Amino acid sequence: MTSEYVKLNRSEKIMGQKDLLNCEVLLLDSIKRMQNYKELRKEELAAKIVLKKKANEAVDEIKVLEKVLPKTKDTKDEEEPKKKTSTERRQDLELEIDEIMRKIETLK
Repeated sequence: MTSEYVKLNRSEKIMGQKDLLNCEVLLLDSIKRMQNYKELRKEELAAKIVLKKKANEAVDEIKVLEKVLPKTKDTKDEEEPKKKTSTERRQDLELEIDEIMRKIETLK
């Protein structure tokens, strides 16, 4: 393979050098950001590990408290209120309408 050379004038040479230096600066800045990211990830991982340990300790303490604290006799689960059926709702609405009609009659 033969090499070909192209002659550059002074302004093209300076512009090329500036571009090359700008690329170096951007590359170094990217490397710096990557290193910062890695450090932050390490800190985050350490914080997550500490948080998990603290959560496990809290769970263990709760289990100990459940064993130590006396049990109550009334440990029934609270029942959910019954949902009214459509006929009950309709009757309730009819009762309300009747009551409102009576109030209207008394106002006349």
